[in-house]
Amino acid sequence: MPRFTRHSRLLNRIFFTLVIAAGLSGWFYASANWQPDPSTFEIGSLTGDADVIDLIAGMIEDAIQVFQEITG
Repeated sequence: MPRFTRHSRLLNRIFFTLVIAAGLSGWFYASANWQPDPSTFEIGSLTGDADVIDLIAGMIEDAIQVFQEITG
């Protein structure tokens, strides 16, 4: 039986595989359970006279609201 030392390639490969598998399983869990409502991304300030600052502020406000819905 090989001795697992700090610089073992086999141990590094096992941990790398475990991290990738955990990331993929977390991705699938999150995508299956946390789907934001697309209607929350509507920006009311998208009129002809809106400038870039209004657009960015609206997007940031919507992102904060989506974050609060996900975590609340």
